[in-house]
Amino acid sequence: MNLEKIIKIKKKLCPHNRQKSQCKECGGSSFCIHQRRKNRCKECGGASICKHQRQRNICRECKGASICEHQRRRNICKECGGTSICDHQRQKSTCKECKGSSICEHQRRKNQCKKCKSKNICDEYLNDYEIFV
Repeated sequence: MNLEKIIKIKKKLCPHNRQKSQCKECGGSSFCIHQRRKNRCKECGGASICKHQRQRNICRECKGASICEHQRRRNICKECGGTSICDHQRQKSTCKECKGSSICEHQRRKNQCKKCKSKNICDEYLNDYEIFV
């Protein structure tokens, strides 16, 4: 990328280091009066919402692009070889053998591990406290 393009891109960034139109805090044009992305807002009739009031790409009735021939989300369909399915025929994020991102150090799902939950709650509280002090 040449220097002129980089300068043009930097000029379009807001103080939050995002494109101005994509920044909710700056009142970007991509957000509706409900503080949602315009294209995804059901109340505003966003372009990504189908007549069934669902996201168009994952609506089975509309045959959305993310729905496979087996009427499942394409990325998690085992029969289609979805991108979120590991070699063990499980979702990658929850596979213990693949060390999925949703598996904790205790070999449980992070959201169901009592040891991690109590630790995370404390860590989050401390992090928030340090920010405001």
